[in-house]
Amino acid sequence: MIGAAMFEYFSAQGWRVQATTRRRDHVDAVHPYLDLSAPSQDLPAADFVILAAAIARIGDCESQPESTRRINVDGTLSVARDLAGQGSHVLLLSSDKVFDGTIPMRRRHDEPCPACAYGEQKAVAEAGVLALGDQGAVLRLSKVLEPGLDLLTGWARDLDAGQPITPFHDLYLAPVRVAMVARIAAHIADERAAGIYHCTGAADHSYVDLARILVAGMDRDPELIQPISCEAANLPAAARPRHTTLEMTVEQARWGLTAPLFEVTANDVIGCLG
Repeated sequence: MIGAAMFEYFSAQGWRVQATTRRRDHVDAVHPYLDLSAPSQDLPAADFVILAAAIARIGDCESQPESTRRINVDGTLSVARDLAGQGSHVLLLSSDKVFDGTIPMRRRHDEPCPACAYGEQKAVAEAGVLALGDQGAVLRLSKVLEPGLDLLTGWARDLDAGQPITPFHDLYLAPVRVAMVARIAAHIADERAAGIYHCTGAADHSYVDLARILVAGMDRDPELIQPISCEAANLPAAARPRHTTLEMTVEQARWGLTAPLFEVTANDVIGCLG
């Protein structure tokens, strides 16, 4: 989702863009082949590289730490170092999960303290990209919310059928839209900026709050919302931090970008569900 949006955004800004694929049948002039589990060293040269691919499911990283690390750390850093060696500026898309979620508004130079394997992998990948010096940048993201997410489409389908939905009352998100991610990435690309950057919503809200906005937007009965606990769904503790927000002081001062309000992002996304 994010990679596709980046392709469209940078193309619209006049960049000549290529987007890698690991599907052999999708390879063409603008889609070179790349499998991060066994990356080749013959990728085309580029002025700017966005490392967007990863195994981001926390459960997968917990249950398969070695195979996911080969992609999220080893393969990612192999590509980063190879392309930086060719002169590319490299941007790694990272995550709020490099922190343990115990406090809100994490600062960019706080020491990473991940509570899950995915966060640990991202923290190691961050360190590798930042070690590239002036050629390396990291963009940490909170939850990226878009209409095509399975969760939202599934909820909407159930509500249309008059069926209840069961959002978690103890799982939290501070959502942003992919367009904002692309805007910050474009600023980093234009300036060849190095260091750590953040893209996050203004405050954490529960998934029940998201469900309420969806129900209101669809004009459905609020009684169809039947909240449940993460524990009842056997969601690992590492996958349910209380806080996911990140401070955005640099992005505001430098580019005039502020963390969007939860209600604004949620209503924008839900309004696009059709």
